[in-house]
Amino acid sequence: MRLALPNPKMAWRVWRRDLRVFSYLWKGALLPTFLDPVVYLLAMGFGLGTYLASVNGIPYKDFIASGLVASAAMWATVFETTYNVHFRMTEYRLYDNMLSTPVEVEDLVAGEMAWACTRAVIYGTAFLLVVLIFGLIDSPWAVLTPAFLVLGSACFAAIGLSFTAIVGKVDYFTYYYTLFVTPMFLFSGIFYPLDRLPDWTHVVAWFTPLYHLVRITRGLILGPDALSVIGNSAWLLVVTSALFIVPVIFMRRRLVA
Repeated sequence: MRLALPNPKMAWRVWRRDLRVFSYLWKGALLPTFLDPVVYLLAMGFGLGTYLASVNGIPYKDFIASGLVASAAMWATVFETTYNVHFRMTEYRLYDNMLSTPVEVEDLVAGEMAWACTRAVIYGTAFLLVVLIFGLIDSPWAVLTPAFLVLGSACFAAIGLSFTAIVGKVDYFTYYYTLFVTPMFLFSGIFYPLDRLPDWTHVVAWFTPLYHLVRITRGLILGPDALSVIGNSAWLLVVTSALFIVPVIFMRRRLVA
């Protein structure tokens, strides 16, 4: 089995195709996923926040808002690399057409990951502006948040593409969302710190990409926590680099074999 590095030119063409489609559909596609973190912010930050003033000395609205920026990027990536990729691969047979051109599987995976990251940055940055409007940003370092959303979203994309390439039916996405995405969303430190939970929850959370992305966004938005940002970014970079080959292998088996 030939495993090669992606061709940037070919990957860019895959990314450009997705961008063109999104440019026609963005009005209907942007609103549903964008509203989710806004609703959580209003319900939890401003609702529960009236009873829970602060967490570890941080106003609860600020605490939850900084974490929801990471989750906005995650949800955008997860949806893109599951349902959207599934329909392009299975229903529309788009990937079969792409692979009849000079595009290789590794180019296809790289292009789809790049597009998933782009979409995540769009959603995450849009929600970051909402957080800014509410006055919940305490550090000028927050301007760097979109760059780090790319890093976290690439990790989500590698995992999502791998699962989508393995499963044969869209019905199985329920297991992915229920058993992986939702627990990761709830136990990544967005809504409460993990300090008082059992030790095993810390270990499990540490192995999830959202936990590290939340720590990054919180460190940038609430204050310059350079060591936390660097350490968690290094974790995401290493894991994403190691995971890239996984969707390439499974996509090749699904589309070429």
